[in-house]
Amino acid sequence: MPPLAGPPDPIMAFTAQPDPAYGAMQDWMARWTELEAQLAALLSAPRQYADVLPRLERLRADAEALLATDEDATLYWLFQLAASTSVGYSTSHAMACWAMCRLVGPAVGVSAPDAVALERAALTMNIGMTRLQDTLAAQAHPPTEEQRALIDTHAARGAQCLRECGVRDARWLDIVEQHHEADSDDTAVRLLQRMDRYTALISPRETRPGRNLTDSARTLLVRPGGRLDDIGRALLQTLGICPPGTFVRLADGQVAVVLRRSGRPGEPWVSAVLDANGHPVLEPALIDTGDEATAIEAALQTATVRVRLNHPRLLQLSRLALQR
Repeated sequence: MPPLAGPPDPIMAFTAQPDPAYGAMQDWMARWTELEAQLAALLSAPRQYADVLPRLERLRADAEALLATDEDATLYWLFQLAASTSVGYSTSHAMACWAMCRLVGPAVGVSAPDAVALERAALTMNIGMTRLQDTLAAQAHPPTEEQRALIDTHAARGAQCLRECGVRDARWLDIVEQHHEADSDDTAVRLLQRMDRYTALISPRETRPGRNLTDSARTLLVRPGGRLDDIGRALLQTLGICPPGTFVRLADGQVAVVLRRSGRPGEPWVSAVLDANGHPVLEPALIDTGDEATAIEAALQTATVRVRLNHPRLLQLSRLALQR
């Protein structure tokens, strides 16, 4: 996906003229959608596939290639999916956790061999309750006693399912089996635990809306006494205070969606989606929140922002920030 051409001004608007790059972004999104459909099928019924492990490995390699093409666009897309709907929750949750573990892992010292096992574990950690997880996201009442028993045992059952599917990587199995164990001193396990909870907090349920990304990060990453631990520091340094996909309110009253990190943790590139009067912005523009007039005032819950996003156009706009 080549960089898009565009003017160098800090605020850049699109014209209504057809742009081949718009189609390229649609194709890019379709590739992610296909990967999520493949993962959903594998996680829902892994024993139906004699070649489930090669399929998972090809899927992981394809996801890595898409992520490498554009990390920020990937975060935007995966966070938007995770935070905007409970449909297909288990798969979107796994993909978001996978991306964050891959990006944040090096910053907390996850070794190269552990990184591969961690990625595989992130994609398959809930293989023992995939269908149940989707059911729980859509049901309007708390888990029943029977469901709670399945939730409490899903890590061990997931590891056993992977063994039955042919997994012999002890590290992969160990991370899956331990991903809900309290007080682990295993860095890879701790990272997956934190990303699992982080993504769960931003995802909506029938019983509650998802929280905004900033509040989720504060809840999970700030330790007693207001200090960040190694994972908290790594997450903020890597993803920023408001990662791509976050909705924010700007100082001028506009509501915007974060498109791309800028290298300054609290000053990402955004595009307004609602004006100060709450009306949809029809012509998106790239905004630098390092400017005092358009600084970020607050992160918002996805459910509170009533607007239909043109994802290909916004991702297209995000690419223009690479020139800044």
